Amino acid sequence: MAPLEEQAEEEEIQTEDGEDVEPLKLARNPKLPSAADIEAHDRVHIPYRDWCKWCNLGRGRGIPHRHGGGSSVPIVGIDYFFITSEGVKTRKELEFEETPSGDELLESARARGDIIKCMLVRCFESKNIFAHYVPVKGADEEDYAAGLVAAAVLWLGHIEVILKGDNERALQAMIERAMRLLRIKVGEADSQVTLKRLTKEKSAPYDSQSNGGTEVGVMLVRGIFRTLKLCLESHLGMYIPVKHPVLPWLLEHSAFLLNVKSRGSDGLTPWARIKGRPFGLQVIGFGEAVFFKRPVKGPDAQPEGNMGAVQAEGTFIGYNRSTNTYILATPDGQKMESRSVTRRP
Repeated sequence: MAPLEEQAEEEEIQTEDGEDVEPLKLARNPKLPSAADIEAHDRVHIPYRDWCKWCNLGRGRGIPHRHGGGSSVPIVGIDYFFITSEGVKTRKELEFEETPSGDELLESARARGDIIKCMLVRCFESKNIFAHYVPVKGADEEDYAAGLVAAAVLWLGHIEVILKGDNERALQAMIERAMRLLRIKVGEADSQVTLKRLTKEKSAPYDSQSNGGTEVGVMLVRGIFRTLKLCLESHLGMYIPVKHPVLPWLLEHSAFLLNVKSRGSDGLTPWARIKGRPFGLQVIGFGEAVFFKRPVKGPDAQPEGNMGAVQAEGTFIGYNRSTNTYILATPDGQKMESRSVTRRP
């Protein structure tokens, strides 16, 4: 007869062999789509696809949690954020102490163009996002940043609006200047917008979550901007520094794609919520070489006479949301707009 230890071991083995197991969820294997689907996705990278290398590298953090709004008056959130080059981080990211050495490092990086100041404007109601490079934080002498905020609010067309930002003095000064510009533009004779209420609102002190809708916008824009930049660098075979003049166009284009491509739970895009219709222009990949039709009239029409070329070569760098035209960069460095473009083979 077998010892008790051997009997116990045999029973344990039999129990393990006949054990009933829980069917756990297996990680899904990303299936590659067709070549045509991959080519179409590479133009915009929206929506996020786990089979896309650039989507994973650029914004593989998952879908952000969305909160419902609680204001009957549309809120437009405004905030600053930074874009940094390789090896450079902001004070918040590095948790710098208030020391001269840390400040000197940041100021030196800004002077070299390794840290770029950007501004984000997001409508909490329609979810439209606008993102821009800005020269300085706060109200600049030429009101460039305030003018961008005013232009965004006028395009949204709200008759009532609250401008919301955190308690940073520079941001509050810029918001106040933007409100003055809005009142001036709305009061002009050719204005198509009538504002019944224009106020501002601050987020709670030391509570970044109270302005969470804007921070979500920053996260979304950074993700698609990073994705498009990495994809563009792959096509070009070169690294693009953050101070390169093409990147301000790419940042604005990134926000624009979120507006015209991302659908909400109501089945509408942010663009459709404001315009009442889907975006109608063709989708072109940023940096793609195209042919564009010259204007029929004006100084740029028929530069070589009526027997010259009716189309010209250019590089696609974005859309004009007000005129529904394509924005092109010509080989000689000029910016052109056209209502008709043709992709090159």
